[in-house]
Amino acid sequence: MDKRDFEDLFAEVTDKLERLLRIAVLMMLILLMTVGICWLAKAETYTCVVHKGEWVWIRDSADPNGRQIGRVRFGYEVEADEPENGYLRIYPKPGWMLEGETPRQSFVNAAYFDRLAPEKTMRVNTQGGALAKRETPNGRLICWIKPGVKISVLGWRYAQDGSLWAKVYKGGYVKAEFLTDL
Repeated sequence: MDKRDFEDLFAEVTDKLERLLRIAVLMMLILLMTVGICWLAKAETYTCVVHKGEWVWIRDSADPNGRQIGRVRFGYEVEADEPENGYLRIYPKPGWMLEGETPRQSFVNAAYFDRLAPEKTMRVNTQGGALAKRETPNGRLICWIKPGVKISVLGWRYAQDGSLWAKVYKGGYVKAEFLTDL
């Protein structure tokens, strides 16, 4: 094998390796895009509903004793999956972080976030008796709703104990387990 044959062989192998590398990079990009699309498809938009001017701490773990690394203010929206152990896993924006912290996967208490329904949905009270309408989940009683009454649901919130509550038209929350689709 002379020098010319070796150069031809090297050029052929280099060309094939380059094509394989391009295919591998393209496949990695497709995989990353698929994972991102799947996460976004699962993620829901939640809105911070603490009192105006207040905030919720972003923590480094799903634990009330986790280190405080940032905060989400009233009215801010976050993307998150269903809560785990009462916390939403979020990806915060840089402006939400405390000095010296970097945005990364973090956690916020789900009890301070509403997930709005895409449109108002009608449900009916199917509890055997009157259903309590409260200011906040497990909060102060506003009134009682009779069985069979239709309720317009605007969104959802999880209470500290992990129970799901429906945000209803004209304010207040009712426990979701006692509502049925019409």
